[in-house]
Amino acid sequence: MKKSQPAHWRGFTLIEILVSVGIIAIVGSVIAQSFFSMVRTNIKTNLLTTVKQNGDFSLSVMSRMIRNASSVTTTCSSGGTTTSSLSLLNTDGNSTTFDCQMDGTIARIASTSATRTEYLTNQNVTLGSSCTNALTFICTDIAEEKKEIQILFTLSQLGTPEAQFEKASTQFQTTVVTRQ
Repeated sequence: MKKSQPAHWRGFTLIEILVSVGIIAIVGSVIAQSFFSMVRTNIKTNLLTTVKQNGDFSLSVMSRMIRNASSVTTTCSSGGTTTSSLSLLNTDGNSTTFDCQMDGTIARIASTSATRTEYLTNQNVTLGSSCTNALTFICTDIAEEKKEIQILFTLSQLGTPEAQFEKASTQFQTTVVTRQ
């Protein structure tokens, strides 16, 4: 005579196992996609933050120095003169020039005073592959000694990202009027 096993000793059916594995696979893929999406968003946010901080810092330094300069020595006209560098005479009598300079293969915004060059952007961002048309100043005479300087440039992350979503590039623009 055959003994019957109690109901609680029975195993799972093949269908129950397949349904369970399917549910786990679907939930796992949704969790993985969410995780990778958050990682990509975090990468993009960090890249944009770096670009924005560098651009804002450069604009603030140039704006402050232009506003407080004794005079702008770059030629300006009433119709506006477009140039890739801007020279000014500081209140201490020294001259400062803002322009784009190549630091190895990186196009960076530079401030040159006397014999010293300070870069206003770090090595993680660039103005482009060359300094041609990378940084633009538009100088306009608006009064006897007053000048209006418009500063325009685009900063991008250094290197070529593999995926489109990792590209970080921002345009910067401001207008400054000298006090003198």
